Parts: sequence; C-alpha cells; structure tokens
Amino acid sequence: MKTTPVLLVFLGVMLPAQGSAQEEQPPTAEDYAAKAAAAEAAPLFASDEPLRLTLRTDIKWLRDVRSDSTETDGTVTFTDPDGSSIERPVEVRTRGNWRRDKRNCRFPPLRLDFPRSQMEGTVFEGQDKLKLVTPCHDSRDDYQRYVMKEYLIYQAYQLITPMSFRTRLVEITYEDLAGDYDTRTKLAFLIESDEQMAERNRAVYQDVEQFHPARMDATAAVTASVFNFMVGFTDVSQTFFHNSKLIRTEDGRYVPVGYDFDFSGAVNARYATPDPSLGLRRVTDRAFRGFCRPELERGWIAELFLGKREAIRAAYEGFDLLEEDRIEDMLEYYDEFYEILENEGRFDRYVVRACRNWS
Repeated sequence: MKTTPVLLVFLGVMLPAQGSAQEEQPPTAEDYAAKAAAAEAAPLFASDEPLRLTLRTDIKWLRDVRSDSTETDGTVTFTDPDGSSIERPVEVRTRGNWRRDKRNCRFPPLRLDFPRSQMEGTVFEGQDKLKLVTPCHDSRDDYQRYVMKEYLIYQAYQLITPMSFRTRLVEITYEDLAGDYDTRTKLAFLIESDEQMAERNRAVYQDVEQFHPARMDATAAVTASVFNFMVGFTDVSQTFFHNSKLIRTEDGRYVPVGYDFDFSGAVNARYATPDPSLGLRRVTDRAFRGFCRPELERGWIAELFLGKREAIRAAYEGFDLLEEDRIEDMLEYYDEFYEILENEGRFDRYVVRACRNWS
C-alpha cells in the first residue's frame, strides 16, 4: 500500500528543489509560444496507433538491481512512419516506488533516456527522458489489462483538460543482451515528459517538494481533484506531489497535474488497497480528497464532466485492445460518479462536505 505524508507546509511556503525552474530566467512570450508549438507537434503523440519497438539491454540486471539512479546501456529499434527501421542507443533505468519493489512487481517500470540529438527526423524527435509503463508481472494477463485500463484513464484526463499527460501505446519486445531473460512482447505506454507537458500548456514545470494548496489555481486544482474522484484515485497528494506534478503557466497560475493511476478504482488492480486512514473498505470506494474552495461548485463542474461523458464513452468503446466487458466495467464505474454530479444533494454529501481544510 502506498501512503502520503501529512500536511506540514504553511501558507505561501514553497520549497524548490535545487536547480529548479523557479531559479531560472522566466521565458518570454515568444519562448512560450515557440515551445508550445513544438511540444504540440511532437510526432510521438501524433498517432494513437501502438508503436512497435524492441528494447535490447541488460533486462536481468534491471530486474535484479532495480536502481533508480544507475542506468544501463541498450538500444531501441522502431519503425518510423515512413516504414523504415531505425536503431538508436538508449540508457535505461528502473523508476517508481511501489512498483519498483521486488515484493510487489516481477518487472519494474522503466525510464528510457534517449540521446535527443540523435532522434531528429524520427518519431522520437524532441524526446529525451520518457517513462515507460509496462505490466509489473510479465507472464499474467490480468496485469496486462491493468496497464491498458490505466492508459484509458490518461485518455479520459486528456479529454477533460489539456493540462494532463499525453501517452503513446507501444508494443514493446524485451531482449536481454546476455540471453538471461526470455524474449517477450508486451503492450505498454510511454508518458509525455514533465517538461513537454508543461511547455505544451505554455507553462514551466516546477520541481518542488511541497506547495501550499491555497496558492494553486483554484479551478485547475478542483478539476484535478474531481477527476481523481471520478476515477476513484485517492493515492495522491497535491501538497507533497505524490503522483502529482506542478506547472506554472505563462500568466502565473500554479496547476497540479495527476499521474500514475494504477491504484485507482477504475483500474481496480488486485494489489491496490486504500490508505487505512481514509476509512475505505476497497479501492473502488470513492473519497473526495480535494481541498475546500469557493470554486467547489456543482454547476460548472457538472457542465465540464457531464459534457465530456459521451466523448469518453466513445473513446473507450473504440479501444479494441481491452475486452468489451472490462471497458463496460470502467464506464459503469464512471456512471456512479455522473449520478453524483447530477444530484445536488449527493454532490453536497460526497464532495462539498467531504473536502479538506488546509487551515
């Protein structure tokens, strides 16, 4: 079970990590525009089709050592849109907390570090460090389903707000250089980098350890919190940035952006359990974890989320890499959320009166 620390910050306190964006000269309007255009046009996210690639590296070492600070060399081979096969060097390391632990996952999540200068003209042009989400058990079908269900949550998030991470499906073949790991192919997905997500939204990624919620843009913070409530995601902190990132927009607004939804009720992974302090029996039980704000008002929230209901349904029903009954389970789970939005009394009970005070 993953946990988050208690609130320890005071109003207005922000602790940037060394070398963070706050210490740099802010971009000009022209910089914001140019970076946003480049990020939006990134070829990696121009298609929803699974990208086929082969990763050749020391798979056994990655599975045995699981270091999140030491990389091992390898290569990636992929097919570009023009049909040509391309091979490039890559550095690989494991990442994450819960899923990196051998007791929890047989195969850890990875980070691929591409040589940016060598990726020009390929589907990975403009990319550098990318997170790869892959099944944490590499020989069980249910864990493959969890990855696909988590991918769909990111798709729904993108439909709700562009201030979310883009993803790209990959059909990845793992080949161990020494032959100590049986070659196998899995469906996985790559997550847009923190910096590119921020640039796409005319913002700068903020590498902070903690931040007071009162300083966040209220509408954006409510949107993120309600989305977490929609997908049944309580394993998150917008204060200590557990499964959440922070960006600062060109006009000075601080926006939280969620990620890593495997512990959500919509995924309903067999390993996911709620924090005991929340009083929830199972991970599919919803609990609103957002802070109390005047903007926590049903009118605009219902308009936004109910307005995207059919688009989300269409996106899910058009996804043919997950069984229909699993898709329907997720949509029925969301229907319970929509029923709360449609009823003022239930919204008041489950959202407004459940919000958290920061004072």
